[in-house]
Amino acid sequence: MFVRAVLLTFVLCMWLSAAFLYAEEHKKSQVVIGGTGSAIGSIKELAGAFEKINPDVIIKVLPSIGSGGGIKAAIECIIDIGISSRPLTGDELKQGAEAEEYAWTPFVFVTSHKIDGFDFDIRKIAAIYAGEIIKWPGGIPIRLVLRPESDSDILTLRGISPGMDKAVRKAMLQEGMIIAPTDQESARDVEQISGSLGTSTLSLVLSEKRRVNVLPLNGVAPGVKTLADGTYPYYKRQFLVTGPRAAPAAKKFIEFVKSVEGHAILAGTGHLPVSGKK
Repeated sequence: MFVRAVLLTFVLCMWLSAAFLYAEEHKKSQVVIGGTGSAIGSIKELAGAFEKINPDVIIKVLPSIGSGGGIKAAIECIIDIGISSRPLTGDELKQGAEAEEYAWTPFVFVTSHKIDGFDFDIRKIAAIYAGEIIKWPGGIPIRLVLRPESDSDILTLRGISPGMDKAVRKAMLQEGMIIAPTDQESARDVEQISGSLGTSTLSLVLSEKRRVNVLPLNGVAPGVKTLADGTYPYYKRQFLVTGPRAAPAAKKFIEFVKSVEGHAILAGTGHLPVSGKK
């Protein structure tokens, strides 16, 4: 964990140095954004559209540093905007952070396995995590791809139901389980491992064009429409976080995300746009 933290800090510093030098050379403002991996793909699309109508601003989107990493970096003014899949804590609010909830995206179960004709519900998913169902129909072993215990995917999973909470706790205690540190590594593992089953967001799957199959639950496919009408009830909230000294260009980007054009991009990348400070 210490080595990973050092490497993450080094990569972050290299990215920021390159962004600063480029901005200085071209006399442009820069906005550096980082945080949860589940939002990186869609934020890149928003950044590209924003730059086209604001040629005096450069947007740099960092590789995944997690929700907590994005919030911390925004509070410390290391980056301009953090992306988070969770609300701010009381302590983060006291440090001057502000969060704008900009979208919901379906929280989904993904697999490399063909799922035509499969009928899944939360009870069956919980049985898989509990080790009670260990093979796909047809006999291929199910390989769970888990996330670290404190990750928002695991917390979201556990919050679905008491049965799911118990099943996930049991899965996390099993030896030899695959645990992917980041959203992108999880998606990669699900793509590459035969019989895989993991979690993701519809926004990541669509914006990064991931080669995975998204499971319908109770016959309902995850989507913006089914999330809006309540027939698909599982989702993750997305927040843009600024520190106590947010730059004007950062505020301008957030306003763009909340605009009609921004909402259209969000809807096209698996989001239900929302607005409001949280």
